[in-house]
Amino acid sequence: MNELKILITVDWEGTDLEDKNLQRIKQFKREWNVPLTHYLNPGYYTNPKTCELEVTKSINDILFNDDDLGLHLHAPKHFVTSAGVAPRSGPCFSSLGDYNIGEEHGQEVMLHSFPKEDVYKLIKYSKSLMNKYGFNTLRSFRAGGWMSDEAIFESLQENNIFIESSATVASLLEGSSWEGDNLQRYISIIWDKIDLYSDPFFVTTSKGKLLEIPNNLGAIDYWKEDWISILSEKTIQATRTKGSHIAVINSHQETASDHWDKLDSFLHTIKASKEVNVSFSTNSEIAHQMMSA
Repeated sequence: MNELKILITVDWEGTDLEDKNLQRIKQFKREWNVPLTHYLNPGYYTNPKTCELEVTKSINDILFNDDDLGLHLHAPKHFVTSAGVAPRSGPCFSSLGDYNIGEEHGQEVMLHSFPKEDVYKLIKYSKSLMNKYGFNTLRSFRAGGWMSDEAIFESLQENNIFIESSATVASLLEGSSWEGDNLQRYISIIWDKIDLYSDPFFVTTSKGKLLEIPNNLGAIDYWKEDWISILSEKTIQATRTKGSHIAVINSHQETASDHWDKLDSFLHTIKASKEVNVSFSTNSEIAHQMMSA
């Protein structure tokens, strides 16, 4: 039987912790009982809108023993200044610039625009801050807007993170507000060789090997409704063609109540197929298998 492994990942944006979204993730977990890979954002602890909330409790209430933890970074002023880094105003995901104001300005700035020494500081500070609140098993990383590069890879390795998952497919932004904008264009340049069929692969930097696990199904936020059947069929086709396949789906904590019904529909469609044997995995499990091979 053809083997399909699905990784469901959740980007935490650092902007809000609304109950409707947290409850939607808990509902999904109860109904599907599968592991999730959470890319946690230290920005909740520095954001004036969230820092007075019970941030640690809100996150822990969502996590289960089989879940995997990673790090997700954006570059708002409140976060980068807390890390001792000067904020930037661009380049941004949108050609119209960053729409955020005040302490949240910079949320839309591309992380790879920062000098390497600043990226290193941001990652080091993030790990230290998250460790302070008990999140000390951050094994992987995804950059805000999928904007990663070799300087980020090396900074991750220097901070003992050896799994990366920013690689994605530019065409999966077609039909969204990002079509033709900076975000899609940068992805098409940075990740030009990534498509729906891309497998995990090793990247070699001056610091050694890093495992890239491509987010080859993009983010459900940008899926059009008619894509669910299309992406399901393509995923099954990839599994059938190769004999085994790893499909990585991205989602967001901040928009779970709006978009996770699409995730349900996709999984129901996949599970109904008689052509593939479906299992669910995490970054850490995939990394362990590949590094042990």
